[in-house]
Amino acid sequence: MKKATVFVALTALAVLAIPSGTAFARVDAPKAKRATPLTEIKMGVFPAADYAPLFVGLKRGTFVKHGFKINIQYIFTGTGLMSALTSGAVDIATNSATAGVTGISNGLPVKLISIASLTPSKGYLEVLVRRDSPIRGWRDLEGKTVATINLQGQFHMLVNNAVEKRGGDPSKIRAIPMSPADEPPALAAGRLDAIVMQDPTLTQAKNQYDFRSLGNPVSLLGYPLASGALYSANTTLARKPAVMRRFLAAWKDAVAITRRNPRLARQTIIKFTGITNETALKVTLPDFSTVLTPRSIGPMLIQMRRYGWLTTIPSFNTIVWNGK
Repeated sequence: MKKATVFVALTALAVLAIPSGTAFARVDAPKAKRATPLTEIKMGVFPAADYAPLFVGLKRGTFVKHGFKINIQYIFTGTGLMSALTSGAVDIATNSATAGVTGISNGLPVKLISIASLTPSKGYLEVLVRRDSPIRGWRDLEGKTVATINLQGQFHMLVNNAVEKRGGDPSKIRAIPMSPADEPPALAAGRLDAIVMQDPTLTQAKNQYDFRSLGNPVSLLGYPLASGALYSANTTLARKPAVMRRFLAAWKDAVAITRRNPRLARQTIIKFTGITNETALKVTLPDFSTVLTPRSIGPMLIQMRRYGWLTTIPSFNTIVWNGK
């Protein structure tokens, strides 16, 4: 097995806790003369390709043009992201659409304010096993231990669906939450049977370890899946709705720039993840988008209820901020 030297850059950034007084690293954007001071937005960010528009917007000065100074805290678990949000340590946090909706449905006092991307059905997100693993297909994951960043999140749902579509029982999967920085070493050591990874850490793991891919489980889903999303606490939204509306306008512009400039997106991914140029060229970019409608989220909610993650299907307005 190749020596595991990857993930050092990410692991060095890992956030184990967010105590009061946490110092946020400022991400500088092009300087501009302004008559009024910039509004600070603190963001908790998981460094996935989904959120490249954030860094493209910083590089292009998009957020400064809209009057914002963005301070970023890297956080590597879904629980940590939502804890930072509800504690007030950050104003906005990233997380998957699935994990966020699960939390909201179970009483988490946050709202989804925008999606960041849709998940491609090829590349980008795959389930990996060891080269010598007896696991050959999706049904073989029944009864196995699979690591995913969130329980009852996007990755967990996709594995359940793939096993189910191939005639297996998803309730028998032993899913455990784990930071993507820890998953590849744990799989290589035999402590796990499979891991769910997304780019850029997916490409890093495939380059550095002797793993085999079962493929992208989105290919078996049958509907477009919102992947990355942005959330804010209800208290924050109630306190400064005008600021959040202005931020979303800036975010929409940043996403539009990113869609037009995939090369720029790859360049920014190199900077905020620490991957090499060679790895960046192999990374599959998601479909960057801000569009989320009841029709696009409905099938996901129905599936989550079937798995017992939701007792009732929440309304669209319960999940998504209406901008007021």
